[in-house]
Amino acid sequence: MRAALFVTCVNDAVYPSTGIATVRLLERLGVEVDFPEAQSCCGQPQFNTG
Repeated sequence: MRAALFVTCVNDAVYPSTGIATVRLLERLGVEVDFPEAQSCCGQPQFNTG
């Protein structure tokens, strides 16, 4: 199985270990994880702060 993983910029900045743990868990379950390096911020932090 193959899956793409979108780790949000907030998660990457505040809780980076959760993204790493998610990839490790998925790989242990036999999932080939694709993490697109070109993904960028969705703008959610700016939107939430006005």
